[in-house]
Amino acid sequence: MRTLWTQHLPGPVVGLSLAEQKGVVDVVLGAESGDLEISFDLSGNPADQARQGTDSDSEPDTGDGHLSLTVDGSHVCTLVGGTVWQRLRLDSDITAMTAMTAMTAMTAKRDRTLAFLGTVAGILYAMTPLITPARAAALLRDEALLPTSGDPADRAARAAKLYEQAGSPTFAVFRLRHLAESGEVDAVDTDRLIAAIARKAAHVVRADPALAFEAGGAFARVGAYEEAVAAYQIAASSERHRTAALHAVGDCFSVLDIPVAAVASYRAAAASGPNDETRNDLYHLARRLEERGQSTEAVTQYEKLLPWGAGYRDVWARHGILRSTEPILAASSSSSSSASSSSSDPVPPDLVGVVRQLDGVGLLPTAKRTIDDYDATFYERFENPAVSDSVKKRLEMINLFGVVDPARIQTSLDVGSGTLRYPQVLARYGVRSYGIDLRDAWIRDNADAEWKGRFAVADGTALPFRDRSFDLITCMMGTVNHLSAAQRRRFFAESLRTLRPDGRLVLSAWDPRCDFQSLLSFYSPEESDELRRHLSRPEELAAEITAAGFAGFTVTPFFAFPDWQVLSCDQPAEGAAALAVLAELDQLRIQRTPGLAGQMFLLSARRNSAPDSAKRPFLPALGAEGEPDRERA
Repeated sequence: MRTLWTQHLPGPVVGLSLAEQKGVVDVVLGAESGDLEISFDLSGNPADQARQGTDSDSEPDTGDGHLSLTVDGSHVCTLVGGTVWQRLRLDSDITAMTAMTAMTAMTAKRDRTLAFLGTVAGILYAMTPLITPARAAALLRDEALLPTSGDPADRAARAAKLYEQAGSPTFAVFRLRHLAESGEVDAVDTDRLIAAIARKAAHVVRADPALAFEAGGAFARVGAYEEAVAAYQIAASSERHRTAALHAVGDCFSVLDIPVAAVASYRAAAASGPNDETRNDLYHLARRLEERGQSTEAVTQYEKLLPWGAGYRDVWARHGILRSTEPILAASSSSSSSASSSSSDPVPPDLVGVVRQLDGVGLLPTAKRTIDDYDATFYERFENPAVSDSVKKRLEMINLFGVVDPARIQTSLDVGSGTLRYPQVLARYGVRSYGIDLRDAWIRDNADAEWKGRFAVADGTALPFRDRSFDLITCMMGTVNHLSAAQRRRFFAESLRTLRPDGRLVLSAWDPRCDFQSLLSFYSPEESDELRRHLSRPEELAAEITAAGFAGFTVTPFFAFPDWQVLSCDQPAEGAAALAVLAELDQLRIQRTPGLAGQMFLLSARRNSAPDSAKRPFLPALGAEGEPDRERA
């Protein structure tokens, strides 16, 4: 966009419209500032500079199908065929825009778009795109003439040359990416071409975080990781791209084998605060809690927003009102909480029930008790677990019981159960539960005789139990991420063997797609770096489990927010009320953003009920005492 002129107004611009008569724009200003009429000629010049022009009615418009204008916060974007041609930042958020086709001074033809934009700072801009509607239409016609058959690499190269000649590196990059995503050109060729364009137009990339983010991805995919780091760090200057860009920087440093820089980048991503979508989700969650009378929980959510923008919407005002009435509302919040759980849009009923069940059997902490009693000694070796670690474990447990009904389970096995966490949890529901791990250090020092009898030092790839011994096998908190592909195949095969028909395998894993992934706080930089190299996407694990013979798998993302959103929690705040709010935030984010990756996901799969006697002889599932009978050498 090229700025023709600006005019400072006595108040923020609320609305703009073009009058029917020639050359008048009506400006609606904020409270008590009144309205204005500003005249201009068809070349866009203000009236006091106007030249004689041809009379013609103006036609308000923001696009002709080939060329269009959009507003994104403080940015105005020129689009050609729906792809960004130029992105320009104005002085403050754009509050109004109107446009028309106008005459050029040279030709007196209506072949230029004239746009008026008003901002919250009270500045009126008259602007025109750097490309005319006629040029935009010609470019798209030439694009349509590109060969659709033959070598995809040749088509990609021809397209790149066409777009570069048009004069906008931004358009060239985003249009090539559009062609690759639609399958019209090869993705690998596209990354190579985008990287070349970004190198030649480095000055443009430096000025546009969105373009830098796209360039960073192309650099990384062609192996130019140092250039990718530089581009991603430019992209991180934008709030919208900051978290994802910093996480991508960490990935690049990991590949370059610079672990300290990688961990620092991952932690910066986790602590970078909310983007626009996350702030919107937090705001709506706080409003929902407020409407249900849960003032204490609503105040907490508003306070999480304040550090990242006290001027966001009406957060400050609502926080003040709730704080002033909180003692009264808080006294009634406990009585309203049961009613709130039956409203139409809180936490899904199954998770609400799970939270209540876990609290009812003493599995959620209060000021006087904590489930960390089960594994406190284990974590002493890693100093103290962060609050975010504890919340991840509890949300994992809530989601486990969202897919598994303990009343239907007689026996269970937890693989990677060095602290017997899940066997002890399931035992509260009357489940005969067992655990295995590669070491027994915690068991020797902390377990009583009964629990020592339910634990075995064993490998999940060679389970020491007979066929069809269990109704449920769990492998939780990312244990499966420590296994190689070959080890996973053996573990899944062993799980299938030792599960009863219709038994379930449930595992939780870290999701490599998550932009704010932080793992557990007690991992060393070297351990975190090594673990990230072995993470598997949900669909990859699902394919492996299906190949092993399982069916009916489901994937449930959880902890779909960065760690900073729970860092303000103290121990009592990790109880049922706070966990219900976090579970609701999970559900809200996942429902509002389909395909969103949480820090972790739960994968549940069912053993087919079809008989497998043709594969192996049937062995009794239980020993004489009702115990899973371990196989003898």
